[in-house]
Amino acid sequence: MSKIVKLEIQNFRCIENLSLDFPNDQNLICLIGRGDSGKTTILEAISAVLSSTWNLTFHDTDFHNVNYYNPIQITAHIVGIPVKLLSDHKFGLNIRAFNKQNSEISDDILAFENPEHWEPLLSIRLSVDKHLEPKWHIINERVQDYKPISAPERALLNCYMVSDNIDRHFSWNKGNPLYSLLKNAELQSEDDDENSIVLESLRSAKIKIDEHGFEKLIEVTNLVKLQAAGLGLNIEKTRTTLDFKELSIRDNRISLHDDKIPFRLKGKGSKRLASLAIQSILVKHGGIMLVDEIEQGLEPDRAKQLIRELSDNGKGQVFITTHSREVITELTVGSLVLILKDNANSRIEGRKLPHIASLQAVVRACPDAFFAKKIIVCEGATEIGIMRALDKYRKQIGKEQMSFKDCAYIDGGGRNLTERVQGIKNVNLEPVIFCDSDDAAVNQEKGALRAAGINLFDCDEGKWLEAQIFQDLPCAAVKELVAYALDFHQNRDKTALYASIRAQYPRGFEFSENWLDEDTEVLRTALSKSSAKSGNGWFKRVDHGEFLGSTIFKYFE
Repeated sequence: MSKIVKLEIQNFRCIENLSLDFPNDQNLICLIGRGDSGKTTILEAISAVLSSTWNLTFHDTDFHNVNYYNPIQITAHIVGIPVKLLSDHKFGLNIRAFNKQNSEISDDILAFENPEHWEPLLSIRLSVDKHLEPKWHIINERVQDYKPISAPERALLNCYMVSDNIDRHFSWNKGNPLYSLLKNAELQSEDDDENSIVLESLRSAKIKIDEHGFEKLIEVTNLVKLQAAGLGLNIEKTRTTLDFKELSIRDNRISLHDDKIPFRLKGKGSKRLASLAIQSILVKHGGIMLVDEIEQGLEPDRAKQLIRELSDNGKGQVFITTHSREVITELTVGSLVLILKDNANSRIEGRKLPHIASLQAVVRACPDAFFAKKIIVCEGATEIGIMRALDKYRKQIGKEQMSFKDCAYIDGGGRNLTERVQGIKNVNLEPVIFCDSDDAAVNQEKGALRAAGINLFDCDEGKWLEAQIFQDLPCAAVKELVAYALDFHQNRDKTALYASIRAQYPRGFEFSENWLDEDTEVLRTALSKSSAKSGNGWFKRVDHGEFLGSTIFKYFE
């Protein structure tokens, strides 16, 4: 059961220096974060260091900042090593020790005297210098000269990546997942060429062609034999058949077909699912699967089903990346690794999310928060709508929209607001709160939130959002909001709208025919109460909140 417990990357593409520890108790690991944060590069680094090919191609652009004087180094620290690699004539003398309790890696072989806490580990390093020639070695600080590891030896780890270029995954030649699956099924020895089922099938097919094929070419073949005899060459036994060198399983010609159509010609989603099906079988036997943007080409329900299937993957390890909220809500929080990039210095870091129940609830309630660096946690739908209006307003005045600033806004779920904010803060993201000030329970927690470094954008003490807005907006804006309410909430029934507002007037105050032109404090208070009335609020939907926000920013100075 091969499993990567630590990955180190130096000078590879967008990554200058990165060290990642992966949870040892999780078979499925999901890398999440903003676009261009390095998630795909991490998967490609794993694919390269464990590649089953010997002629992996590198270019100057694969070096960080195109500086090929700083060599690429990718090191994968692996436990659950295949038995074939642990013999003394292989790498048994180069093993290191991995502490299962604190993830420490040690070169002290005396650690194995306590097998409950330590297990064997191999460190495989890929190095590429300015000559662009990749070299793979087993590293160990007990020795000065690192021992090379060959492509067939790396192939025993069965590491494959599902990406946009997966046509080779459907052919049976060496180095492909189908061939690895065949070897697992046959329990073959290393003498694969003599015992290969595929090769034997090819030979049987050739015999049948030799016996019955090419009848229409016999006449021309006989003419050639006669002409050769006239020149003194006896080729009486000559016939037309296939040259066996063309029947090689090394050139991708023997592949899976859907009826008569090669799998390589199927749609993107179908090809990805078929490749995942092949590799998920390998993973159950201890392979390592890498899937970039796992939701790509899949409907949300199929993506969820795929995650559930891969989570129960048996002995292997699966690394995925995603930008899908549906995907991460299906995962346990302990399987999530947050990848963050500092745009100021391009530094990339990874953070494991702590495996605690309260954070699990936050991830499932507001997954969008974990795809951003800065999060505006809104109390409800009205605040979400205002944030949408703010995003549009920023665009109108020539400023960058929130996504450009790595900022997202999410629904905090009302009274669940503080719990969700604290969960987001606990993984070192940057949340702020946009809320009312009329909920005593939330108000009591605001001091602690501010003390924890969480900024709040709230209303004056005791006020709800509508009360603050109707107090602060100019009269013209108030009239626009009333007209909107008339259109959308009372079906243009002025009598019903007026009645709902009049009901909020205190005793002794007259509700005149020209009430909207009077612009009194009593009127504004009545409007704020009527607009926020439970079950019939004017702006308690995202689209209504967005109109409210657009009105605010129309008069914003």
